[in-house]
Formats: sequence, C-alpha cells, structure tokens
Amino acid sequence: MTNQEFNTVFQPFLDYFPTEEMTKEKLNIYYLALSSLTVEQLNKAFISMIKNRVYKNFPQVAEIIQYATGTTESNLDDRVVLAKQLLKNALIRYGSYTSIEFEDKGIHAVIDSLDGWQNVCSMSTEDLDKFLTFEFAKVYKAYTRNNYEVSKHYLGYFDVTNGTQTINKIGYKDMGKTLTLVTPNTQKIEHKRDIESDKKGIKQIKEVVKEIGGYYEY
Repeated sequence: MTNQEFNTVFQPFLDYFPTEEMTKEKLNIYYLALSSLTVEQLNKAFISMIKNRVYKNFPQVAEIIQYATGTTESNLDDRVVLAKQLLKNALIRYGSYTSIEFEDKGIHAVIDSLDGWQNVCSMSTEDLDKFLTFEFAKVYKAYTRNNYEVSKHYLGYFDVTNGTQTINKIGYKDMGKTLTLVTPNTQKIEHKRDIESDKKGIKQIKEVVKEIGGYYEY
C-alpha cells in the first residue's frame, strides 16, 4: 500500500476516532506499521471496528491489524468452532483411505501437530475429544496469527498404493450440507468404525512406503 493510498483509506479512522494526540510523526508510524496491508484489508478493518469495537479511544496498530486480518480473539473463537466441526466431519466422510486438503490451513497446522492425517484418523474417540477440547484452539490460533509452513495435503491409502494423487478439497461452503447428513449419533458410531479399519490401513500404508523406499505426505 502506497503512502497516498494509506492517507486516503486511513482518513475515516481520523474522522471517526478521537485524534487529539495524533501528530504527523505518529501518523507516519501508523503508515510504516500498516503498509503491508492491502487497501481492502484496511477498509475491512475500519468497517469491522465501527460495527464491533466498543472502545472510544484511537485504535493501536496491533488492534487494526487484528481486525484487518480477522484475528481478533472473537474472530478466532468463531473460526475454531467451525474448524473443529469441519475436521470431525472429514474424519467421518473420508477417513485414512482418501486424500484430502483443507482450504483452511489452520486445520493442517492442527493435523501436523498430531504427526499427520493417518495418526489423527487412528485416534480413539476419547483422545480426539480431549485434543479438540484442550489443544486444538492453541495450535489453530498460533498458526492463524503466524502463518508458518504446513503440509499442502494428505495422501490416503488408495493414492499411496496406486501412485496417484486424487485430492479432495474440503471447504466451509460444503459444511452446511455435511451437517444435515450426519447426526451426532451417527458421528459417534461411524467414527468408531473408521478408527478400527483405519488402524489396519495405516499399517498397510507404512508397509507400502517401506517397500518402494520412499515417503508420503501426511
């Protein structure tokens, strides 16, 4: 974002929030700190702040960045809820035999922290529930705030054994349909069934990889 673009987009902040302590030097500091944002992101931050922010003082740089990037604590809490459900739905619908890629790479950060998709699929219902309750949000939020490198996708048993890559992309746009097809009761039953079959599949995957002398992406 250029200085001229910044001055234009930042003007609504100066008009809306108190600016008694705003100086030319301080304004330049705001520009330097926010110049990595796009015009659209800064516009988004302003609209979101006037709708949701309850404080009357002029916002600090860190707060503007959080609104611009959708990483306020309330934003992240909402995203965690949706991401957990999307992960659980994927476990039921795809399991370890199918290759997958989540559009939300925060879920990939979570899967990587558990040593890959195959290990997630083999977790017991109790262990998975504990992780979702106590650890999921920590990993997801850390990735969302820092955007470190994560796995691009995860290969399932069929692709590993056939030497193919048929990746199923999973996004939130399909979430509503998924939720109407899977009830809480069937989630519990099907998840147990998947765990039992997936453990055998994981062993087969490792054996195949060992035979070909290669490795596969989790």
